[in-house]
Amino acid sequence: MSSLRKRKSSKVVATDKSKAKKDDEVLSPLQKNSEYVQQFQHFVPLPLLVTIMICSGFSWVMCFRDVFATGRPIFGEIDVLFQEYIKSGQFFEILSSSDDVSGVYLKSYAGGLSAIKSVTTDANNMGGLFVHKICGAAGLTVHSQKLISVLFQSNDAHWHMGHFNPMLILASLSNMAIVLFLLLNMEDLQANGLLIGATVCCFILIIEASVMLIYCTPSKPLPTKPRSDFSKHEKTPNSVVSRILTRTITIVSGLMLLICGRDLLFPGIVLKIIPYDDIYLEWTGSFIHSPPLGSEESISHSIESSFYLGDKFISQLGALYLVICCIYKFATAYYIRMGKDMTGEMKCKIIWRVQTLGDALLLLLIRLFASAALTASFDLRWHLMCLAYEMFIMGK
Repeated sequence: MSSLRKRKSSKVVATDKSKAKKDDEVLSPLQKNSEYVQQFQHFVPLPLLVTIMICSGFSWVMCFRDVFATGRPIFGEIDVLFQEYIKSGQFFEILSSSDDVSGVYLKSYAGGLSAIKSVTTDANNMGGLFVHKICGAAGLTVHSQKLISVLFQSNDAHWHMGHFNPMLILASLSNMAIVLFLLLNMEDLQANGLLIGATVCCFILIIEASVMLIYCTPSKPLPTKPRSDFSKHEKTPNSVVSRILTRTITIVSGLMLLICGRDLLFPGIVLKIIPYDDIYLEWTGSFIHSPPLGSEESISHSIESSFYLGDKFISQLGALYLVICCIYKFATAYYIRMGKDMTGEMKCKIIWRVQTLGDALLLLLIRLFASAALTASFDLRWHLMCLAYEMFIMGK
């Protein structure tokens, strides 16, 4: 009896093993490949991650300072010279309280959000502070696009499938655009003792761009990826990811690209198709550092414009950051397609979620400056509504 039981048990074990082998043969292409991808091919390569953390982290800290501590030097003597060049020190002052005439009680605004006043005057220069903070917020968005994408990687964003390729390509091009901008202004920076700092920034951006391009490999679809059914989505591999978002980006970011492109390439030129554009240029000080030729402003400000090269620099740098953000959005609207394996949606989401946060920060700052701009006869309500609509659609 015992021998029969042993034989039966051995037969049962053998049949179980054979079934397990058959199941493994059927599921091995699915299970083994998925586990391999999750362990080795899902995450961003460590060298790329470290490079972005070091290079973009340095620029991110500087932009964060420009938003929440405008004018505060944090990187030694070179940063002090840079703050003097762009005249940010006027927003980082210790002001005596009006309640205490003796000045014993001091209140420091420290260039933060509390420095934003509800009324624009020649003394507080709210238009200049607006330019500095918008530049910092746009720079935060540009550098956060790289940092957040690789540090806070979502579970359905796989490195092996090329989900990060569009972001890396655009980030590399944006780095080179910033380097080109610094090189074009290198003569003025050198005259103000900023040659070493500008050279270091260019070196960091070039290294980061080179590493990102090296790791930007062609996408390799996973064997575990099921074949997409485009009939359910009414789309083809060449379709745009979101038609609603494409129209929204075309209208809102298109207008933003027009204004920022003017501020970058032709500062001080009034666009007559945009209402109250001359008031905007006057409020932000563009007529002082870049008076149009042949205008009344050129007669009154042509001599002193050379003393405001730093204001022109920070204005153009902020415009460049905003142009880069618009290019990111336009890439998701026109360049990135659904693809045969429908990876286009994930490629766009990597960009959308960071640009949504950037729009939220810009929306907050514009709202804080709305009262000050209104005292200068410049209404920001349309800007707020358009930016809020784009943020809502993109983050939906």
